[in-house]
Amino acid sequence: MLENFKSFYHPAEDCTPAPTEIIERYQQKVPESLIEIWKTSGFGKYNDGLIEFVNPADFEDNLWTWLGKEVFNYVPFAISAFGELFYYRRLTEVDEDVCIIDIQYREIKTLILSMKGFLEDLLLDEEDRTIWLREKLFVEAFKQLGKLEKHEVFTFTPILAFGGAEEVEYLNKGNAQVYLDLVFQMTT
Repeated sequence: MLENFKSFYHPAEDCTPAPTEIIERYQQKVPESLIEIWKTSGFGKYNDGLIEFVNPADFEDNLWTWLGKEVFNYVPFAISAFGELFYYRRLTEVDEDVCIIDIQYREIKTLILSMKGFLEDLLLDEEDRTIWLREKLFVEAFKQLGKLEKHEVFTFTPILAFGGAEEVEYLNKGNAQVYLDLVFQMTT
C-alpha cells in the first residue's frame, strides 16, 4: 500500500512513528492509508521539509481557529513548507476529501476526494506540487535558508496578501502554529 508515495517521499531521519494513544484517538476519524504513514515512518518532514506530516493534536487549535468552530470529523494532518494546513474530512461513511487552508489568501479549498488520491496522485503530480506545495520556491529556499526544523515553515514577510512575493528574499523561518495564528489575526 502507498508504494508510489513511499518511493517518492522520503522521511527525515528524525521522523517518529505516532504513539499508540494518537493512533487510537484518530483511528475512527482518518483512513487506513494515513494511519499506515503514522505507524511506519511517522510524524515529521518528508523530502527535506516539502511537506510535514504532523500530530493532529498539535494543529487542531489552528484548524478550529481558521474554520471558526470545532468539527469532530475534520483532522489536520500535514503542513506545507510555507504553512498551508492540510486537513482530512470524513463526510459520510463513504465520502471523504482532503482540504487545504491557503493562509496567504485566506481560502479553504477541497483538493481531492480521498486521502489515497492525495497521497498517490496529488502529491506525486509535478503540477500539483508546484501549485499546492510551491515546490520550486521550496527548493530555492532550502538552498538559501537551510533545513526546516519540526513544525518550522518558511514565512512570507510580508504575507502575500499584503504585498509579499513568492521569492526567497521575502522569506524567513518561523513556527508553523504561531505563523498560522498570526496570519489569521492579520487577515481578519
